Amino acid sequence: MTEIKTTKKIDASTAPALDKELKALLAGGETELVVDMAETTYISSVGLRAFASAQKKINAVGGSMVLRNAQPGVIDIFEVTGFGGVLTFER
Repeated sequence: MTEIKTTKKIDASTAPALDKELKALLAGGETELVVDMAETTYISSVGLRAFASAQKKINAVGGSMVLRNAQPGVIDIFEVTGFGGVLTFER
């Protein structure tokens, strides 16, 4: 299992690095990811897509990804956009 931490904002300037990190871990064979989102206060559609893409790849290999310590406002963004039911959150 690998744990990564996200930045305060996951937007057009930071999401590409997150997407690249997630893709590199998955390409390296990692199938169990924990993403610590304690610092994150905002996520844009670009960030949502990075997580959705990673989740799709993880599902294909029977793995899991958990988004840990997400703040209520960030969870609300996932829920409103329909991603809340696709991703796993842990407090």
